[in-house]
Amino acid sequence: MELMEQQIKIENLEQLFDWIEWRDCYVLDKAEDNFFIEAPNNVFWQVLFDKDDKIEDIISKTIEQLEQFDADERFLDYWSADFAKKNNFTPLHFITILKKGEEIFRELARELKKEHTLKH
Repeated sequence: MELMEQQIKIENLEQLFDWIEWRDCYVLDKAEDNFFIEAPNNVFWQVLFDKDDKIEDIISKTIEQLEQFDADERFLDYWSADFAKKNNFTPLHFITILKKGEEIFRELARELKKEHTLKH
């Protein structure tokens, strides 16, 4: 995943969303206590936080939760014969997609951690 060299001080949730989207991911279903990040290969992950959290806490929770994405666990959560038929996936195809998503989320967490550490 090629990341842009653009750096900003993240001071609010909208700037965090912009930062994520500059890295070719999407922010979906924004709510007052959670949002979803979707990788370019359509793997998604929910980030949870408290609605009263400060932006620094939301950033820290985003990093932590991105690092926790586990392709094997997600596979076990979703895989079934019905899922395979509905999505036209083989087990190998699906786990390959999830592993790529895991790689993307981990890289996103590393970059966010690096930039967040530089700002504080």
